[in-house]
Amino acid sequence: MAKKIYMTSFKGGTGVTTCCLGLGLALGEAGERPLIVDGDTKSGCALIMGGLKNMQVFTLADYERGACRAKQTILSHNKTPNLCFMPSLGLKDLSAAVKAVADVDGLFDYVLLDKIAIDICDCAMIVTEPFLPSVKSADCCRSALYDRGIKDIGLVVNKINGGQILNGEIMTAQEIATVLHVPLKAVIPEDLTVSAGKWRSGTQKAFAMAADTLTGKKQSYCNVLKSYAGMSGYFKRKMRDKI
Repeated sequence: MAKKIYMTSFKGGTGVTTCCLGLGLALGEAGERPLIVDGDTKSGCALIMGGLKNMQVFTLADYERGACRAKQTILSHNKTPNLCFMPSLGLKDLSAAVKAVADVDGLFDYVLLDKIAIDICDCAMIVTEPFLPSVKSADCCRSALYDRGIKDIGLVVNKINGGQILNGEIMTAQEIATVLHVPLKAVIPEDLTVSAGKWRSGTQKAFAMAADTLTGKKQSYCNVLKSYAGMSGYFKRKMRDKI
């Protein structure tokens, strides 16, 4: 039976879909069998980010009206075959996603649900940015998940910049986790190339660490302070302030 994780955030722009994809790729490259259920019923954001735009034959909308089986909606990633996607383009009755995931449960080790099918999930991960509005939103999200009966909740701190921590502008990821009373599962550094469809090596390594933590191999987090330490780090922080 797959471990089903509801990836969520109450605030837009925190990077839930990005974290689904990054974690899915890392799990696939580690030999696991992950499935990402794309919760974007309008544009299929996870498919676009995964390089599978317009490659779907069936979606959950087709499954909903009985035109295909749940397995037929699944697409494999072109570079990481272990990673699969289940698009929800055109889906109207979101309960169909719950049924579809149950139908393919035995085919995967992990199912990452991008803000969809919460009723079938074993646990949840809240994705937050390290800024006050996002942290406050994450606290509200935690309370809502608890009210729904989900007690196994983890935290992903995304877009965190070591220079801002050293400048005293933001809290560390561990401090944010402590404030929210949620176990820290992943620290993902700020990466301005993600929006251009690229991944820095440091970002890929951070997701690989998150995958290790999730699978229980070892608990480790990305050190976002390392590249901002020393004299070179000081000038790097100053340059960032001017950009």
